[in-house]
Amino acid sequence: MKKIFLFAICNLFFGWTIAQNVEFTKENFPDNLKQLKTAVQNIKKGDDVVKSYTTMKTDYALALEYYQKANQFNPRNAVLNNKIANCYKQMNNYVSAVNFGAKAYDLNPNLNLEVVFYKACYLHLNENFTEAIAMFEKIINNEASTEMQKVEAQKHIAECQYARKMIKDEVLCFIDNLGNVVNSVYDDYGAVVSIDDSTLYFSSRRESDKNIITADGKYFERIYVTHLQPNGTYTTPVQVAKLCTKGHSAIQALSKDGKHVVVYRDKRGGNLYESSLKKGKFSGPKKMKNINTAGHETSASYSPTGDTLYFCSDRSGGLGLRDVYMATRNKKKWNKPINLGNIINTIGDEISVYAHADGKTLYVCSDGHETMGGIDVFKVENVNGIWQKPENVGYPISTTNDDVYFVVTEDNKHAYYSSDRIGGIGEQDIYKLTLLGQQKFFALYAAHTPFCGLSRLDDNTQEAMHIEEDKITIVKGFVQDAVSKQPVFATIELSDVTENELLATFTSDSLTGEYLLSLPAGKNYAVAIKAQGYLFHSENFDIPEEADKQTIEQIISMEKIAVNKTIVLKNIFFDNAKSTLRKESLVEIDNVYNLLMENPTMEVEISGHTDNVGGAKYNQNLSKNRAKAVVDALVAKGISTSRLTSKGYGYTKPVATNTTAEGRQLNRRTEFKVTKM
Repeated sequence: MKKIFLFAICNLFFGWTIAQNVEFTKENFPDNLKQLKTAVQNIKKGDDVVKSYTTMKTDYALALEYYQKANQFNPRNAVLNNKIANCYKQMNNYVSAVNFGAKAYDLNPNLNLEVVFYKACYLHLNENFTEAIAMFEKIINNEASTEMQKVEAQKHIAECQYARKMIKDEVLCFIDNLGNVVNSVYDDYGAVVSIDDSTLYFSSRRESDKNIITADGKYFERIYVTHLQPNGTYTTPVQVAKLCTKGHSAIQALSKDGKHVVVYRDKRGGNLYESSLKKGKFSGPKKMKNINTAGHETSASYSPTGDTLYFCSDRSGGLGLRDVYMATRNKKKWNKPINLGNIINTIGDEISVYAHADGKTLYVCSDGHETMGGIDVFKVENVNGIWQKPENVGYPISTTNDDVYFVVTEDNKHAYYSSDRIGGIGEQDIYKLTLLGQQKFFALYAAHTPFCGLSRLDDNTQEAMHIEEDKITIVKGFVQDAVSKQPVFATIELSDVTENELLATFTSDSLTGEYLLSLPAGKNYAVAIKAQGYLFHSENFDIPEEADKQTIEQIISMEKIAVNKTIVLKNIFFDNAKSTLRKESLVEIDNVYNLLMENPTMEVEISGHTDNVGGAKYNQNLSKNRAKAVVDALVAKGISTSRLTSKGYGYTKPVATNTTAEGRQLNRRTEFKVTKM
């Protein structure tokens, strides 16, 4: 976790001009003496609570409550804002701490060294690295700074310098806040998902048990479940009562078969419990023998086979605050855990771990490796039984904020994690991550979904999407009925025509008909859009390796299956001046074949068309032979010749001008027309 050292409060003057600080005096509030008296009393009450620190019974949430009441009366007092910052710091709310601490600095930069540190951390958090470094250097060079303070400032400087590098090498991705249906104004975190990405469990400290509040002013952790609906929205989260207890209860892991979960409970410390799902109901969680100690065991993940458990623990004998451990299961018994060693573990805090479905990759969230600030996400691979050096997954997945509880879906298309980044709904929010890039995968999204590289997409953040830095073609589409123009729910099949390989299958938005497709450079793509009761629609995107970034917007009009309806087969290919089908046409041949098989009474005409280059007789023969080649390919797959007719029209039915290369290309086409149903 991010930490701010508690600086001794001393009046250190750095030569800055004092801002408009307002003291709690009668002179400043001559017309509000009664309210002034109440505010001063609230400050004293807060101070009295904080003084109880020596008895180890300090309730910083209570102190904060008093201070905030006074702050409502006069928000422009440096000392009070500093007191509020210190309460938030003790409550592990880093963002609020540095915000109020920075405000204290702005009101009175000469107050003490503590507010200087807060301000520097605020600049670091908000990616103002040059100013942050300059301020941290002033702390290092100040004679009043302790060695510990100087070490901490130097650590922040290194993080700022590393963050600059990470931002330059930004990872192309979309990061969606799951929105206010899933996230609340409280802490929401620790998502785990089912193998099909349809069910999401998470932990939350939202208001549910109204009378149960912990010493830090927050509600106890509870476990919730929500389901992803076909239209891309989530159901209202429901508390999983069977997995919860009176104290803290937090979800940690879900087995690949969905039959087992691991939960954290704080009974007698902090331990891991396991529950099984039978007939749709969870059993009462049982403490995991040989896993737990007197310390805190938190964050767990099953291996793909379920016979290994990775988890984090602050047990004695570790290398740092929390380390990653591994335990194997022998039948029903867990063996003694082992520490994964100093390649993965540090003197810092390894707060969460996730074992990927490939069986050789861990994702560890840590502040002990080289980070941008706070906790970053690291990928660790096992090569021939040896764990390799963790690699930061990059910005904007890792940020200057805390980014934790990183889990990846089985298909590698998405990840979920929690972050307290700026722009969220609550203190910690759950985000859904989608990577883009050739080495990753192909991605399709409902176009109405807000997303961008840094936070939710709105008018102020659109420019934060640095898609142009990679050779990605973005296709924005809308599927509609050709006649009514109403949205159509469709299946989108993405294929590599060169390899005749289906790469992925997606759907358009069920309500809007919208979709968004990302296509890495270096492939020839066939896109087939299919819907019940409609002829399929095909598109071709041949994107060479050297292609520049581009965005293509399309309106796809779907023709209902009926006599005389025609579609263009955009993924039928011939060499120049030849009528032999190229192998790249096999994807489209399969699409036509499947349509005919689904409609056994359908009869069709396959027609060939050319541009006007060359004589009429030459083009007539060429178009006829090309149409026949398609028919022959369908017959070879088993379609009866009685259902197929081939015709060549040469250049007699152009759909575009023949005076341009683009127009001539559109005229060179193969069409499919329904002649009988």
